[in-house]
Amino acid sequence: MPGSHLPGLPHPQSYDTHIAGVVVDEVTGLMWQRQVANKFFMFDEAGRECDQSKLAGYDDWRLPSRIELVSISDMTHNRPSVDPDVFPNTPVDWFWTSSVAADDPHAAWYVYFYFGYPKTDDKSNKFSLRCVRDAVKHEAPVPRYDIQPATVLDVATGLTWQRAVPDKKFQFGEARDYCAKLSLAGKKGWRMPTLQELLTLIDEHAAAGPMIDRSAFPNTPSEQFWTSTLFASSPITSWYIFFNRGDGLYGMNIEKYRARCVI
Repeated sequence: MPGSHLPGLPHPQSYDTHIAGVVVDEVTGLMWQRQVANKFFMFDEAGRECDQSKLAGYDDWRLPSRIELVSISDMTHNRPSVDPDVFPNTPVDWFWTSSVAADDPHAAWYVYFYFGYPKTDDKSNKFSLRCVRDAVKHEAPVPRYDIQPATVLDVATGLTWQRAVPDKKFQFGEARDYCAKLSLAGKKGWRMPTLQELLTLIDEHAAAGPMIDRSAFPNTPSEQFWTSTLFASSPITSWYIFFNRGDGLYGMNIEKYRARCVI
């Protein structure tokens, strides 16, 4: 989504690889290091490594944030969960982000590109890294959310969310049907969010669940919420977000979790 501050969806991924050694994400305006070294770094070392990088004639490289790194994951693949033509030879490793865990200053977020989910771990661990820079500068919108009684527009992504969630749980198919039939605030065309879309609602500054802006989304339970993203196209397993910690995980479609619809 050109012009968005956060890595934007629902637009499909689109990359430009004509500059040697780098990839430009035409949706987010981010430029990525294309090939990664077979080296591992502690969190602070990873930040310094990117800060000191000089690639494709640029010297303003940095470690990506959690949501920036999530934006290049491709959940139709696993081992690694990234487009293999755009980012060839990506190891199935943990990759550091610059996002520090709100509940533990000694931990930070990583993305595990074996499957593509984000989680936190101690900064002393040694993980891989992929550096990023802003090919197009964006300013964060203030305020980020346009809050209405029944809906919330995320100005950063352009997505409109159901504000309150139903007091029930659904199997995967039931959640998808619930969103498809929803009519809210005069709007139709609701759907279940993708994994990356739902991850944009995670509030990394929340030290305890639910990890979401509680003014915009009051009474959100610290529970699992379905996404529409299948696990590597598996017909019986799909991804969900656990809003207690902000982790992305996958479960059987017969399990019953919460739903929050988007349009």
